[in-house]
Amino acid sequence: MPRQETAEERERRKARNRRIVVSFFAFIGLVAVLESPLARVRHIEVSGNTTIPMAQIVACSGVVYGESLWEVNRKRAASEIVAKLPMVDRAAISVSWPSGTVSIHVHERDVVAVYADPNGFYELMSNGYVYQKIPSAAGLPYPIVTGQDSELSVHQMASAAVSSVCRQLASVPASELTGVSEIHVNGDGTVTIYLDNDFEVLADVANLRGSVAAIQPTIRYFEGKGYRPGVIDLTGSPPYRYTPFSSLPSSNAKTSSASGRGGPVEGTSSKTASHP
Repeated sequence: MPRQETAEERERRKARNRRIVVSFFAFIGLVAVLESPLARVRHIEVSGNTTIPMAQIVACSGVVYGESLWEVNRKRAASEIVAKLPMVDRAAISVSWPSGTVSIHVHERDVVAVYADPNGFYELMSNGYVYQKIPSAAGLPYPIVTGQDSELSVHQMASAAVSSVCRQLASVPASELTGVSEIHVNGDGTVTIYLDNDFEVLADVANLRGSVAAIQPTIRYFEGKGYRPGVIDLTGSPPYRYTPFSSLPSSNAKTSSASGRGGPVEGTSSKTASHP
């Protein structure tokens, strides 16, 4: 004869059955929520873009309408945008569950210079990306960059040296670029900076940011001593060397960066000094 359940055992069995039933319906509810249109991407918003079309940013993110909000990998989507769009400096993704909205915010790189060569003018972004070819650089608030690059390709990266110049220019305040008319990339790790006041400055590409900041104080120092326009060598550490154009080979004066690196010619007034 089977043993009769005690009242306590019967209550435990009923409680266990209730938990099983509740868990089952909770699982069914969860599946229903996950598969519901309310848990899928219904809207995609893009902000921060001024030149890149919204459709292009969305396509690069990999986010698609109708996919489950649970499957939206925000970190990966942001990384894909930055990797596929050189004009984008950074991106951030957020998800709004109540509205089913995926919001994409991008920060585009700025144009920092215009590259000039015999084939035309090209806008350069802050990472050295060639954004577009333009008819003229007249009136633009960016310094002109020249060098030994072959013809640039739109939507491609410039050379490593030009790209390094662009990255550093991105952190230079506009006030420090006042009076800079051209930056020539020499191809030997240096640049020659041509100024509106007829001075020329030789600087290392790797320390362009610091050299630009030192230009005006150094020129004021030499002008205060009565020196006329010449070449100021800011490569290396102070004291910086000043060489008048008259001591340079006439064929190279104001055209070749190498002339600014040479020693003074005997009988000329070459000076060295640290800017204040």
